[in-house]
Amino acid sequence: MSQIILIIFYILAGILSLTAIALIMSLIVLMILRVPFVRTPKRAIAALVKSGLITEKDLVFDLGAGDGKFLHELVKVTHCHAEGFEISPFFWFLGEVRAAMSKRWKMHLQNFLHIDLSEPTVIFTFLAPAGLPTLNQKLKNEVRPETLIISYGFQLEGFNLQQVIDLRPDNPKGSKFYIYKKIV
Repeated sequence: MSQIILIIFYILAGILSLTAIALIMSLIVLMILRVPFVRTPKRAIAALVKSGLITEKDLVFDLGAGDGKFLHELVKVTHCHAEGFEISPFFWFLGEVRAAMSKRWKMHLQNFLHIDLSEPTVIFTFLAPAGLPTLNQKLKNEVRPETLIISYGFQLEGFNLQQVIDLRPDNPKGSKFYIYKKIV
């Protein structure tokens, strides 16, 4: 009996240790990149879904996917295929748990600056302005002309603005989706 208790103790200690390591690594990533985790609000996801821009035929890449909540909600309604890319181990793990419940999307513990962006039909990002210049250049170099680029909250430069989904037209500082296509 005492051996079983000891085994359970070691398992729990291991889980707590791994969680602590993931949290520390996530804090280090946050301090280095200075990009905080901010979740896309549910009402914003609902507005994007309602727009009809994303369908079951699409492959959506979420750059900086956080805990995967955006993709989870998006895939549940649109039935699209999706992949999320997150650099923080803690948030990636939360997203991985969510993605395990679906065959239509998956998470990658990977810096999106090191992936090929020529495959998706839709690219979504909700990044702080500090990371946008580097992302802009990568998008210009790799994205196909017909790919939709959706930025939540912040505008991108050098792309053809197709549409703005304004979630709060009464508030000039309210959140918006900026929908772009690459200028050819």
